Amino acid sequence: MASLRKAGSIFGVLFSQDGETLFSDLAYTPERVTEFTAILDDIGYYFDQEGREPDALAFCYDGGNLVILMQDGLRLVVLHHDADEVDFIASAGGAFIKDYQMGKSVREFTENGVTEMPKSVPTPARDAEPNRNVDPTSPISSV
Repeated sequence: MASLRKAGSIFGVLFSQDGETLFSDLAYTPERVTEFTAILDDIGYYFDQEGREPDALAFCYDGGNLVILMQDGLRLVVLHHDADEVDFIASAGGAFIKDYQMGKSVREFTENGVTEMPKSVPTPARDAEPNRNVDPTSPISSV
């Protein structure tokens, strides 16, 4: 989170899960952060009502820009000055969310007392039925 926070023209980050703020360094009072979060909830509600589930939104407003990344109940909001940084912020923010989810999965995995991976994990290649129409002596060709 610190590296994302220090990148480019970013001046504020809000990270939440299912409405609970996990991290905020916004230069707002707690009341203003609550108000801001309610506006973000309204934006999400609007898209839900339209039957759309975007994973990223970007807005320009008087005084800055806003990138909102949403995935599986997680929401990362990044306020920044330079509109040209939207793609970078979306990419870096998406990587952060994936890292966060992986860390959370690992913690849950180890907290449940599992110390090793299962010996047999189904994989499509191993569990698929063999193609009986293929001559094993013929050279492999691309399709």
